[in-house]
Amino acid sequence: MRVEYHKKDKIIIREDQKTRDLYIIDHGQCEVIKNEEVIATLGKNEVFGELGWLENLPRSATVKASTDCTLKVIPASEASKFITQNPSALMPLLRVVCHRLQNTLQFINKIQ
Repeated sequence: MRVEYHKKDKIIIREDQKTRDLYIIDHGQCEVIKNEEVIATLGKNEVFGELGWLENLPRSATVKASTDCTLKVIPASEASKFITQNPSALMPLLRVVCHRLQNTLQFINKIQ
């Protein structure tokens, strides 16, 4: 795991980018942007980049620092080691994935 510092308005990941790191916000806030619209604001202890980290999928949205922020970064190459050493971290991560999937399904149902 490494620590990254980002200034306000810095793009951390871009939609469709093929990177695989998982990010945990230690301090500050980040905006999740899709189609030039902020769809979420994330804060302390929230994560992003989980799909690329777990499934090697392209980034589904752009994430930008909305304040100066400090991020803990777990590279995909350390995923197995991280999961083995921190099995209790899996449930919160699965909750994040399920919550985001539920929000996506609700959005799809609204536009149909």
